[in-house]
Amino acid sequence: MRLKAEQLSAHLRKGLAPVYLVSGDEPLQHMETCDAIRAAARAQGFNERQVLEVERGFNWDSLAQEAAALSLFAEQRLIELRMGSGPGTEGGKVLAEYCSQPPADTILLVSSARIDNRSQQSKWFKAIDQAGVTISVWPVDMAQLPRWISQRCRDRGLNIDNDAAELIAQKVEGNLLAAAQEIEKLRLLTDDNARVDVEAVVAAVADSARYDAFALINSAYNGDLPRALRMLYGLRAEGIEAIAIYGALMWQLRRTCTLAHARTSGQSEAALFKQYRIFDKQQGPFKQIFRRHSATELDRLLHAGGRIDAQLKGYAGGDPWQSLGWLLARLAGYDSLPSMQ
Repeated sequence: MRLKAEQLSAHLRKGLAPVYLVSGDEPLQHMETCDAIRAAARAQGFNERQVLEVERGFNWDSLAQEAAALSLFAEQRLIELRMGSGPGTEGGKVLAEYCSQPPADTILLVSSARIDNRSQQSKWFKAIDQAGVTISVWPVDMAQLPRWISQRCRDRGLNIDNDAAELIAQKVEGNLLAAAQEIEKLRLLTDDNARVDVEAVVAAVADSARYDAFALINSAYNGDLPRALRMLYGLRAEGIEAIAIYGALMWQLRRTCTLAHARTSGQSEAALFKQYRIFDKQQGPFKQIFRRHSATELDRLLHAGGRIDAQLKGYAGGDPWQSLGWLLARLAGYDSLPSMQ
């Protein structure tokens, strides 16, 4: 039986299969899927665990021997077979034979890297699929990542805004393990039942009590470049990563571009502020930036911000902190940037 990773919990509540195959190259889901199977096995009394690592020269007979051996304490057992890739011809025969009559007191958990479509047509794979459960874990598409983040937050008791989930998704760029770490950080920093908004995410990412990334952006929007640069230099001096500031700045700039184009099409500022949940104390900087830049000019600045992304990833030369300062200067209405301090 083939299951998706998100279907596993419901399956385990109904009972355990004798054989599981978890495959895929996405590390977080792979690890958590195997952990869930182990936990369910322990809860059902499978307290003895044997791990077999399939390395070069691995003796596949050891799996058959383990399956035939009596448990030392006559307990139910979990055998883990960890493969780097497929089992090969010999291993495939052993797995197919095992699945033809799996032991009643044993659960076999096979974990491996991604199994390609051709291997999924093999006898050993079909034998596992028929006798037990096969689960393939895949990277989460960037378009679906904010939804994945929101669901994981809910599972952990966090009430997160859609905008905040999107900001985390932009920061981690598809890395689910990094996303999970950001969510755990938010759990530690957020009061029970508090709503997690964009400001909370930025505070957690920057992890700075002295400077706030959104205050930095608001200063640039208000035209106060000296204050914005002081805050930028302070964040750099405290060891904050440039990507944390870049993520917050680009998120805000994308939203600003959307609002600017909506204004150009005739929508009122008051209606837009209400739609995008920009409250009274947050509206001043937006009004200032709209007076200073047209929607087309903001689009150009947003496009220019792409170079900072390339610098952060090592694809382009230059100092991303210098480029961040330049972008803040342009947003503040300046044509040049003072020397970095």
